[in-house]
Amino acid sequence: MLPSERHAIILREVSRQPAVSIRSLTEKLGVSRETVRKDIEQLAQENKLNQVWGGATSIRTEEPPMADRSLTNPEGKAQIGACVADQIPDGASVIIDSGSTTLAAARALAEVRNNLIIYTNDLTIASVMSAAASEVTLLGGRLDFAENATLGLDTLDHLSRYHAEFALVGVGGLSARCGFTDFSLEAANLRHLMIQRAQNPLILADSSKFDVIGQIAMKPFSRPATLIVDTPLPPDISEALEELGVISLLANAK
Repeated sequence: MLPSERHAIILREVSRQPAVSIRSLTEKLGVSRETVRKDIEQLAQENKLNQVWGGATSIRTEEPPMADRSLTNPEGKAQIGACVADQIPDGASVIIDSGSTTLAAARALAEVRNNLIIYTNDLTIASVMSAAASEVTLLGGRLDFAENATLGLDTLDHLSRYHAEFALVGVGGLSARCGFTDFSLEAANLRHLMIQRAQNPLILADSSKFDVIGQIAMKPFSRPATLIVDTPLPPDISEALEELGVISLLANAK
């Protein structure tokens, strides 16, 4: 089989499922693991797929709808939320990003904390946090109906007026090759500013974000940040984060 034929089959398999393993591809192609590994490396260099530990995934061009993300790994997101609630004391000021994992964290905070000062661009989160907050500031801007959250230059301008002790920030994807990525420039810019305006930025990413690459690279962080995850990071991602100076925290670790 010619390399071009193998590449076509690999790309077809990646397009059909979230991830494919080197083992399954060697069985389908009838070649060695080393041959498949080299094929994946070449396709990754051509930005046709994402090479991950033990296989490959597709490169996504858009994030799934909020309704779908809310149904993905709810247990893991709840674990992250519980961990966040342990990190933040009563009376703290908190910037909260929009997203399904940050929503899980907001719900956990609302159950156990009081007198919080909240800044958020998410309408649902603003409502959830009203039970646990002494003050809620909803950041103004253009409303993204699909996300039920504000975005754009007005949102950035409004956020730039505030500082907070903590920030709870989501990401579109996390990979060893590209680090933290997102699916829109507006979301990436807002999340970067949220990190900049907080003394203790907490990045929340459940395992469904591992080895996902969005088309927008997030800017490097100018201050230390902690990544909270629900399952151990793959070794290659863990190594890449160490080089970036990001501390990882496993939510369900005892």
